[in-house]
Amino acid sequence: MSNTPQGLYSSDELLEGFSATDSLGFTLTRDFSIFRSFVMAGGAVPSSLMVRRDQADHDACIGDGLRRFLKAHKKPLVGVMGGHGVTRNSDAYVDIARLTRHLAEKYLIVTGGGPGVMEAAHVGVAFSTSPEATFQAALKKLADKPVFPGLDNLLAEDGSISGGMDDRLVQARDWLQAAIEAKSMAPAAMPVSLAIPTWLYGAEPTMPFATHYGKYFQNSIREEALISNSRAGIIYGEGGGGTLREIFQDVELNFYAKEPKDFTPMIFFSRDGFWQREAVIRDQQVVENGIKLDEVVHNILRAARYGIDKDDEKVRSCMAKICFTDDHDEIDEVLSVHAGHARQNLIYAINAEPLKVTISRLNRP
Repeated sequence: MSNTPQGLYSSDELLEGFSATDSLGFTLTRDFSIFRSFVMAGGAVPSSLMVRRDQADHDACIGDGLRRFLKAHKKPLVGVMGGHGVTRNSDAYVDIARLTRHLAEKYLIVTGGGPGVMEAAHVGVAFSTSPEATFQAALKKLADKPVFPGLDNLLAEDGSISGGMDDRLVQARDWLQAAIEAKSMAPAAMPVSLAIPTWLYGAEPTMPFATHYGKYFQNSIREEALISNSRAGIIYGEGGGGTLREIFQDVELNFYAKEPKDFTPMIFFSRDGFWQREAVIRDQQVVENGIKLDEVVHNILRAARYGIDKDDEKVRSCMAKICFTDDHDEIDEVLSVHAGHARQNLIYAINAEPLKVTISRLNRP
């Protein structure tokens, strides 16, 4: 199905073959070729034991490449999760880019590697050492092609492109070309960031702003890698179903955290209170989006912590790591409380001492 990788990918490796002049240029990349093979071999349900073994071998090599990467880059990892549909010309996109530009000096940023919030996070890191004017120019270039088109059902089971997709493929090509042009404004040696995408969502292009890509076939392994490696905390930008899954994976880890120091920060980031309001629906149309989680997450985890800690002060110390804000200083403060413990857990993990990693085993009372 694909050559076994020797380590993590670069964007140049994944985007090899892209053409800005061919209407099908988006589909000519190595990345898309692997996706096509993945679909033809059964997609999420591999068609044979051989395919399963090939995919498992590939993903094991990516996992080992990730271990070696983390050993070389020992900054605490902060995850940034959020919706792939957030457009480049939106406040939500620019706000995430500004936040990660601010955080990049102290933390290693990791995302799921797709469009939207995920791309914005890597844009912020890529331009974190650049002048403000250069950062603004890159955002303007990206905003010229703000929307990645919906490409669900792009490929038939035989790997052929479904009918009626011509205009969308041109739009996808132009979206990717704008990213490549914006990246050319960044330093040649970009600040390091990590993307962990999956070919399950292979119709979404690899955005080029991360320096390292741990791309998996199996989404379940990829999701675990994302959540478990974001030991310094996770920032949740505006999102939907996929982001909710990641939030509640994180809730599970904090639900069973052995001690307050093991409770990882959960930061719900939005300037207009996306995570603190209900969606408004009129005449069968969503006129204002939102997912109200502030009371839900606090109530779940407060009850869980009293079941484990049975101590008001310990519970308060955990609850202080959950915040709904867009204030950079507040986010700095919440992350800094946990950064030292996160760094120690990272050292245990890369030194193959998993039982010392305090979140490696869930303490289910």
